[in-house]
Amino acid sequence: MENLTIEILLVNIIQYFMMLFFLYICIRLEFSKKQFLFIILFLFLPTGILFIFIGPISILYYLSILAIMIYRETKVVMNILHVFMALIFLVIGDNISYIIAFRLLNEVGNEKLIVIGYFLFLIVFAIIFAFCYKRILKYLIDRWVFNSYVSYISVFLGVATVVFMYINIMAIDHDNFYESVQNNLAMFLIYFVLLTISIFVVLYLAFKQYKMKQREQEMKNFESYVASIEQINQDMRKFKHDYVNILSTLRTFIDDKNYEGLHTYFYDHILEANHHEQLNQQGMMMLNNLKINSLKGLVTTKILQAQSHHVPLYIEIVEEITDIDVDPIFLNRMVGILLDNAIEAARGVENGEVRMAFIRIDEVILLVVSNTFDKKIAIKVHEIYQEGFSTKGENRGLGLANLRQMTNDLHNVNLNTKISSPYFIQEVEFQKK
Repeated sequence: MENLTIEILLVNIIQYFMMLFFLYICIRLEFSKKQFLFIILFLFLPTGILFIFIGPISILYYLSILAIMIYRETKVVMNILHVFMALIFLVIGDNISYIIAFRLLNEVGNEKLIVIGYFLFLIVFAIIFAFCYKRILKYLIDRWVFNSYVSYISVFLGVATVVFMYINIMAIDHDNFYESVQNNLAMFLIYFVLLTISIFVVLYLAFKQYKMKQREQEMKNFESYVASIEQINQDMRKFKHDYVNILSTLRTFIDDKNYEGLHTYFYDHILEANHHEQLNQQGMMMLNNLKINSLKGLVTTKILQAQSHHVPLYIEIVEEITDIDVDPIFLNRMVGILLDNAIEAARGVENGEVRMAFIRIDEVILLVVSNTFDKKIAIKVHEIYQEGFSTKGENRGLGLANLRQMTNDLHNVNLNTKISSPYFIQEVEFQKK
């Protein structure tokens, strides 16, 4: 009995490590030394002690603490589902591994050899399941179907599946262990198929809703682009209509030989108005190289927004940008967050400005957004992406936290932030998939 308990405890410890490995592969979850110490002291040790007294049900403590820890670290509800999915795949892998090891090695008559074979098969299946799940997850994340209600429904289904599995595990017949494992595996696979079908039905409905929102967003951005073009054309017509009157205002200064007043009037009023007009025209001309309509509409809207706040927005797009290998809604959200934060920061300083550039480097497209900022505010790069952090007051600071989460979820997008006085610079690198 003591050997059996030690053997089962060893199996559980290996499964706990495999769960962490599964999560590391699927969501790139990396643990610091402090977190590893927390895992050992508050996960492994208590779970091992609980296992001695209450058996396999102790896994519920392990799952709860691990889910809470990961959610506090990432603030993403879907990561809770990944914890439960890791356990579901490991339970299935556990049953398959035992059956294969028993069938292949039982005739040898060496129980230790069966256990070693079981461990090896379990590790192989855990790795296979982890990489398969990661590929499926990447496919779904790239299409942005994990909105709020899909996340909560998926987590609920994952929890229900784990409860179902452990009800069957607790009721296992140890006198006919091999047959019980076979029966459990059959039930687990049937239930897992039903779970998969349920989740994909929910995802299908979410994907249809997502496509509808995508079309609405593209139409809205296109309408903004058309409206901005019409506004610029109207401004040009007004300027051409009024230029004779503008020149007539110079006559009084010339007749009175008030050259100092003429100098001030010309540079502070006429030339300044012309400068803003040229700035808008330059930005719109640069946008001709941006061939992504929804993004062009968004950037046009931000140009007008910056103009309304008297913040110059310089745009540089030298080469044509026809495609960025990221879902349009993701792309628009990221660019919108960057420009909103840049414009708001530039508003707070004298002679503030925002600069934006799309740069093509081979198969990589680099987006650079920079803005002047208030040097009196001490900005620490490692803090700005924390949820709730803001230099603008309370109940703010969600934009950059969302931006960091999106770039973490997209495996072909990298975000780099740096400060080069007087500019705060954000670089987003979009790679080909």
